[in-house]
Amino acid sequence: MEDNATDDGDHNEPDSGGGDPNDEDEDTDEEEQQFDISLAASHSYMGAGLVAVGGRCVLEAGWEGRVPVLAHHGAVFPGETVPMLLPHAHDAAVLARAIKNDKLFGLLCPDESGTMVSGYGVLCEVFEAGLAEGQDAPSSLTFKARANHRFRFVEMPKRSVPIHIYKRMRSVEVRVLPEVQPGAPLRHARLLPPPPPAAPAPPALDSRMRSMDAVVTPWPLFLYDIFDYRRMRQIIEEYFKTIMFDKLPEDPVSLSFWVASNLTLSARDRLALFVVDNALLRLHMEVKLISRKSVLCCSSCMGEIARRENIFAMSSEGVHSNYTNLGGYMHDIVTVSAATNTELSGSPSAEYSWFPGYTWTVALCLGCMAHVGWRFDAQKRNLRPQRFYGLCRNYVQPRAHDDRDRSYTPPLPPGRQLLLPD
Repeated sequence: MEDNATDDGDHNEPDSGGGDPNDEDEDTDEEEQQFDISLAASHSYMGAGLVAVGGRCVLEAGWEGRVPVLAHHGAVFPGETVPMLLPHAHDAAVLARAIKNDKLFGLLCPDESGTMVSGYGVLCEVFEAGLAEGQDAPSSLTFKARANHRFRFVEMPKRSVPIHIYKRMRSVEVRVLPEVQPGAPLRHARLLPPPPPAAPAPPALDSRMRSMDAVVTPWPLFLYDIFDYRRMRQIIEEYFKTIMFDKLPEDPVSLSFWVASNLTLSARDRLALFVVDNALLRLHMEVKLISRKSVLCCSSCMGEIARRENIFAMSSEGVHSNYTNLGGYMHDIVTVSAATNTELSGSPSAEYSWFPGYTWTVALCLGCMAHVGWRFDAQKRNLRPQRFYGLCRNYVQPRAHDDRDRSYTPPLPPGRQLLLPD
């Protein structure tokens, strides 16, 4: 479990926006209060000292430039909020200079093993920071950023480069990758003009028109249906509807990134989605991943921790969000209503709690005692939900239901290298 540790903080500290541990439980007859999921998305645990950073930087596909980059333990997709605390003076000074210029920095994605540089990453733009005016060399820096553009190194690594080489911020040349959003596959074959956007054709008529369009092409209709945006969006809507989240982006590019962020995937699958430039192909891959019936397992011993039906949203950003701890380590968290085969370690604490009004307790895998996340307990009896778990996405991974009868892989020694399916 050393891969989480920082020089200044314990990686077992979750981090949400804390409530007062001295609050007394409310009477059971008090009216129930549902947790405001916008509180988690605001990252209020980072304190009230952050101020908005003015100005925005607009980049086009193909843009090349030198930006400071930092290693990350997984793939961060465009659209995600990135809360960060840089406890080292070097990193804080580099980022402070970037904020005064174009506000851009990069987070590098490791390869599927989690130990080497993939050559890909995401450009993030700072929108709030705790940098005092005139302070050019802070000893530490707290800020929020938003991931905007995928990039790759201008000079891709010709041999394996350990990801820890980028543990401190380094300046590299990057190129912004394109986001291809192709139109309907049959648009060039359509014999009749399409209906106006304000008055779309009824489903039966549209299906008939698509069948007629496919007749004049060399391929059958079902091949075109594979990449039909409306079909894929409907499958995605149905999937996320069952886990209490229905605010989905409209355009294919944003939707494909949102889905990739909120699916519980292996490191290999997340990286495969990240490098794809075509939004419809990315959505097609995600639909196939959704069709897999899986459970979440400890990445060390593959013991079952939670099921897909347990996943729910505790943040307005979705079922997944990024949170940072006091040591500066950023965790990718998926929230579940229940977890099995876990054991709690330590006493509950409300310090730096990511979810205001909840205490956290470290949760370990019962099979191998590896760290898998935290249990959050409401401080007041009328707060709902009363209890839930936040699982680290790089400490758990999906396993198909068909594999549930197979013997578990023996636990790894300390180091927690990520196990990937064959």
